Amino acid sequence: MEGKFYTSTEASEITNCSRRQLQYWREKGVIVPTVNSSGKGRNVYYSKADLLALTVMEQLLSIGLNFEVCHAALETLREREPWLFDESVPEEKMKRLMLLPTLSPEQPLQLAEFDKQVALEALCQGQTVIPFWCDRIHEVLHQNLKRFSE
Repeated sequence: MEGKFYTSTEASEITNCSRRQLQYWREKGVIVPTVNSSGKGRNVYYSKADLLALTVMEQLLSIGLNFEVCHAALETLREREPWLFDESVPEEKMKRLMLLPTLSPEQPLQLAEFDKQVALEALCQGQTVIPFWCDRIHEVLHQNLKRFSE
């Protein structure tokens, strides 16, 4: 395996997610970590991209969103903004986004660049607007990794 990888225990400590959450998300296929490529043992290892995905889930859950909405948001971000899960993205490429829940089961969330006027109009119409700062996700993971390595 190339690069730095983290055990479930380390990933749990770094992202503030419980080991049970990691196991559940792994079982549900939400965040499936890299598995030991040697095929020996049952160890799983999380890459930094996996840690970013865990940080996204933890951040969304922490604001009170349910699991299904968080999972949909993560999948939308993976599909539309794959660069978010690359730890080497320069800060100037970071975007400020907003998630707009819809009533459509096919597309439960819309993702758009944050626009204060659009957000205000949506709020005035009784819609939910979830601000999502990509730079904040990277910053949180960076701080957690720094704290973990001390």
